[in-house]
Amino acid sequence: MRFKISAQNRNGHKRLVTCVAWNSTEEIYSCGEDHLLISWHLEGGIAHSNIITEFPDDFYPTDMQWHPRPNYAVLITKKQSLDILLITTADGKYHLVNKNGRIEKSVDAHKGATTVGRWSNDGSALLTAGEDGLIKVWSRSGMLRSIIVKGMFSILSAAWSLDCTTVLYSQGAHLTFQSLNSNSKPRKLLAHDGLILVLCWNHTHGLIISGGEDCKYKVWDSNGTQLFSSNVEDHPITALSWSYSGDYFAVGLFNTIKLCDKTGWSHSLEKINSGSIYSIAWSSDSTQVAMACSNGNVLTGHIIDRRLEWNNYEATLIKRKVIEVRDVGNETREELEISDRVVQLEFGFDYLVVITPAQCHVYSVVNWNTPAIFDLKNTSVSAILLAEKHFLLIEWNTVSLYSYQGRLLGTPKWKGMTQERLYSPCISVCSDTLVIRSQSNEKLLHVLEMAYNKPITESQTYTHLQNITRVALNHIGSVIDRQVALIDINKDLFLVSIRTTGFGRVCKIAAMAQDIAWATDANVLAAMLDATLSVWLCPNCVHYSDRKIIRKTRIDKESSEFGKQPSIANVYNGIVMIRRGDGALVASSFYTFFISLYQHILNKKWKEALSLCRIAQNEILWTCMAVIATDNKELNAAEEAYAAISRYDKVDYIQYIKSLPNKTERLAEMALLSGDLLTAEGILLQNGLIEEAIRINIEVYNWNRALELAIRHKKQLDEVLNTRKKYLQVINKKETNQSFLAYMANVAKTQEIIEDISFKRDEELLEIETEKNEMLDQEIHI
Repeated sequence: MRFKISAQNRNGHKRLVTCVAWNSTEEIYSCGEDHLLISWHLEGGIAHSNIITEFPDDFYPTDMQWHPRPNYAVLITKKQSLDILLITTADGKYHLVNKNGRIEKSVDAHKGATTVGRWSNDGSALLTAGEDGLIKVWSRSGMLRSIIVKGMFSILSAAWSLDCTTVLYSQGAHLTFQSLNSNSKPRKLLAHDGLILVLCWNHTHGLIISGGEDCKYKVWDSNGTQLFSSNVEDHPITALSWSYSGDYFAVGLFNTIKLCDKTGWSHSLEKINSGSIYSIAWSSDSTQVAMACSNGNVLTGHIIDRRLEWNNYEATLIKRKVIEVRDVGNETREELEISDRVVQLEFGFDYLVVITPAQCHVYSVVNWNTPAIFDLKNTSVSAILLAEKHFLLIEWNTVSLYSYQGRLLGTPKWKGMTQERLYSPCISVCSDTLVIRSQSNEKLLHVLEMAYNKPITESQTYTHLQNITRVALNHIGSVIDRQVALIDINKDLFLVSIRTTGFGRVCKIAAMAQDIAWATDANVLAAMLDATLSVWLCPNCVHYSDRKIIRKTRIDKESSEFGKQPSIANVYNGIVMIRRGDGALVASSFYTFFISLYQHILNKKWKEALSLCRIAQNEILWTCMAVIATDNKELNAAEEAYAAISRYDKVDYIQYIKSLPNKTERLAEMALLSGDLLTAEGILLQNGLIEEAIRINIEVYNWNRALELAIRHKKQLDEVLNTRKKYLQVINKKETNQSFLAYMANVAKTQEIIEDISFKRDEELLEIETEKNEMLDQEIHI
């Protein structure tokens, strides 16, 4: 991936250009020391300039930014009112300029130069920083709200946080986090060996980049922890800018522009004859950059050579509108001519999805000549997620589901939808389920079911204990087999089993997780744990009653070849592709035996699967065989597999299941062997086997449910109470279960009432008997 640079110097600036900004994906504004405000309209990569206005001779701009317009579809009616340009100048002022170049308002903000001017994310406020060491926050109309920083030295750069509650700024070689809360103390850290010239805070994932006179650029997380430091460049870093998507950033220095991944490593380095680059701005679709240069040029760059791989195919964006597809197997090549420039593309499940500014093209590997083409409702597509039967377009704060034939399947809705931008790493889709992290609550996951030819409906949500940073759904199996792997803010890895009756058990399976990915052809989960690659071959065993089995189905590969901050590119056909910290791809293949086993089981070839296990004599393979055979109710295969891993308690239980004469009971016991008590109980209750349902609840010490069933069906109450009493005697405890205490109190009260009634009845009978005797005595006397 690299920039294709074009110089735009015809009828342009005559002197140094200090700042550039994008008004739309086809229009750039630039301003420089020749006091000109120039608009550049792009057509096919060629820019046509138009002088908007000429400012006064004392107007020397230092920074420039358009009023933010986050959601173009929602704000289309208000577009004209939002065309406000914030420009800071060397005389200590900032100016609000309209699209026609007329200065709407000028405000004296600082003594000395105003170095930084930044709108807040929602456009309701702006901040300015200056050589006087002050940072001030102003209302949109230009009224001073507060002075949040009073420093002794010049502030050269500053940025808002994602939620606009914190400001990050540089003074000298230090970075400082200053909260807008007056009671909070600033956090200061020594970031560089020299003066920090530029910084940028990304509003998608919260990472920070900084560059300075020590000729280095660095990547930090939102807490100020350093994630990456570059080698010493030839010249100081004069410009930095994140792309809107947050996937990469651009670095500018003398005669050089670099395109870097979000983890810091460099995609490409381009040498240009431009002098120092003073400002870099990205278009809203994250495909183009504009650069303000010291020689008076405005340069534009478009990202090309983006490369994607799927199976034996490789797709490369070789030009703005041309994609080359190569079949590595037979070395055939296809060139796909797109009607407009490519904004996004994704390859997977035998389909190539290409997004242009107005359309979506869907190509099949079977036939590259006839793509499915449809118009986009929203032009701000930020990500594409592919699944086996359909794909998802993420468009700012909404998602749209399409078939690979170009038909709109639905626009999923969920409770609590807001206008805030969706975070694509916390969205995952498969053939029948969609998982989305809530926009307002980072602990909440919305789960939506996508049944064939039925409306998309939201099922039970899941609330995690910590903020969620990454989610991934498995692709293989039915809804019953669906699982979500998630990483929280503590970097703990959890597996959540989604069942037809709601959520099953939640299991923490690892710590220090950096990245996760499911295999697209098997239920295999891969994760980077620090510098270790771990693969879980049977993650569905987390809902078993025996939790230790999840650890026995895991393979670890510790290797220094992965370097720092590796990520998982894809998992397919027994191979895990790892993207190292320096950008290199490393292929790891160490579970091919399991793929062969899985294919045999998928084709119902249990004898061949057992033969493979006997030949390999691998404990992990036998454990996987035991888990899968149990799930598929293949008792003979499960018995041999459990015996091979010395789980003789399971072998005895399987033999007990085989000895049961009743088929219904066998099915229930097999469900119980898999750890699914609800299914086991449901099978027995549906077939009228109430006593057996109570018994299995007693066996797994599910006392409340056993008592509930006994009371409801008026069966085996004495057995439940006696078993509970013996259990408490064995563990030497007193009864503390409220259900049992309440029931025993009711029983005692009922017994007391019965005894009272019986006593009264006996008294009445005695009185009647006495009266009768008296009457007899009287009669005899008479």
